[in-house]
Amino acid sequence: MTGRRVTVFGAGNIGRGLIGWLFGRAGWEVVFVDISPDLVGLLSEGSYRVVEVGPEGRSIEKISPVSAVNGTDTDRAVSVTASADLVCTAVGAGALAKVAPVILAALQQDGSRVRNVLACENADPNTAQLRNHMSPGSSAVPGGVGFPETMVDRLVPGSTGDGLTVEVESGFDFKIAEEGWVGEPPAVEGFELVPNLVLHRKKKLWLVNGLHAGAAFLGLAAGHDSIAEAVSDPSIRNRLDEMVHTMAAVLAAEFGHRSSAELAGYGRSNLERFAGGALTDPVRRVARNPLRKLGPDERLVGPVREAERMGLPTGALCDAIVAGLSVDDSGVPGVDELLNALAGGGWQSVVGLDPEDSPLLDKFKERMGG
Repeated sequence: MTGRRVTVFGAGNIGRGLIGWLFGRAGWEVVFVDISPDLVGLLSEGSYRVVEVGPEGRSIEKISPVSAVNGTDTDRAVSVTASADLVCTAVGAGALAKVAPVILAALQQDGSRVRNVLACENADPNTAQLRNHMSPGSSAVPGGVGFPETMVDRLVPGSTGDGLTVEVESGFDFKIAEEGWVGEPPAVEGFELVPNLVLHRKKKLWLVNGLHAGAAFLGLAAGHDSIAEAVSDPSIRNRLDEMVHTMAAVLAAEFGHRSSAELAGYGRSNLERFAGGALTDPVRRVARNPLRKLGPDERLVGPVREAERMGLPTGALCDAIVAGLSVDDSGVPGVDELLNALAGGGWQSVVGLDPEDSPLLDKFKERMGG
């Protein structure tokens, strides 16, 4: 045991399947804060299991010691947070405003041990959002605490159905902006401080999340149930391959990368991850919250805007975006938000393009039927 503690807000898939697993196997004590009484009760038994699935097969690891408190018990949540060396969130970007007051109160406690706070959310920025929710001004947040940006990447389709046990892919990525970190880095395998997180995060947003969303939207339209089925469909795979090359070319130009070939290779390796089929990942899970994923600076519209301005191929990206705009499946979490937005302002309001993007708007209009 290291004698060190991490408090994790959110005991869901990433909370248990990446953060708790990463620090727990390194000997840290893991304390979860969650509002689900069922999860809190199960975690209070002291351990849970993570099933890693990869090319070599399956392995099971027991994570302990772990405990949990209910986030609605503010006093206890503040207390366990203040006694941690590191605080992480995995609650979803939309819930950061709810956990921010608890974390702030913990930081303000006399004797607080917290030195760094990480928002491990799929958002850009993520930790800055959490920090901004803590106070209208900066004076309420004590000095000497780091709030570095993060990037996390791991496929975690969900629970195995066996209590707390969660199934994950064997590979993962956990990068933290080194300029925001305070103190010595933890001796935790897989925890990586990097100097240029902007490139890493945009590369991941487009060439992981963007391809994942594209496969889900196109797969849903084609009647597929899993991401592996969608990526293995030759028609969809051809479009995903075009997306890889377009995205890689834009990133190479933007960041002065010596060649787009390495970036394209990274994108193709992710398609192979998705097609591997070791983990069953439903298209409806990956297509969740389509309104957010179709935003103007998000994983699909962001790259297609830049690609169109550079004269690169955009047909496949347009197809994926239109498939996303056409989602009307009650099995997709968050679909009602998209349908309400479409009813209120039309698809143009969702993608949020500028007048200078008129050639791209024309391509969407053609595919949307006007």
